[in-house]
Amino acid sequence: MTDTEPAPATEPATPPASATKESIRAELEATRSQYHELRNSLSEEDWKKKSANPSWDVRQLMWHMAWANGFTAQGVESCRKGKGTNPPNWIADFGNTWMTRIGSRGATPQSVGEKFDESHAKVLAALDTVQEDEWQKGARVFNQDMTIESTFRSIPEHFREHEADIKKGLGRS
Repeated sequence: MTDTEPAPATEPATPPASATKESIRAELEATRSQYHELRNSLSEEDWKKKSANPSWDVRQLMWHMAWANGFTAQGVESCRKGKGTNPPNWIADFGNTWMTRIGSRGATPQSVGEKFDESHAKVLAALDTVQEDEWQKGARVFNQDMTIESTFRSIPEHFREHEADIKKGLGRS
């Protein structure tokens, strides 16, 4: 290159993903793998058995975990706005129980796996929208103080809670 030749064009540098975002992404990917591992370990007989959760059987819990992830983007937006949905606990609990019982009718290992993967893709899309200064934005959502960060981190926690319910119900704990 000489002084008269133009410098080569460079691509604009994309900022590196934050440590928080990458940590959350790794947790979410691990949870997805664990969900499918659990799903694949369940026999047809297991699918129909009661879990240690008194409200739901194994099939219903597997559906519930896949369905619940679909609300993550809404939770992130609530935190961004500083205002969440807060029905009385008895209404939220009743709605959650019955939505799961009705929604899981006819659920199969394949259908819950697909539902989980669809909601997982939406969760990752929501994660990609988070800016560095937003992690601690928060709101009271379903009567819990949540931040954008805790909204994403609640997914692995929720999985571990119900994985334990399933394993205990099946005598695997």
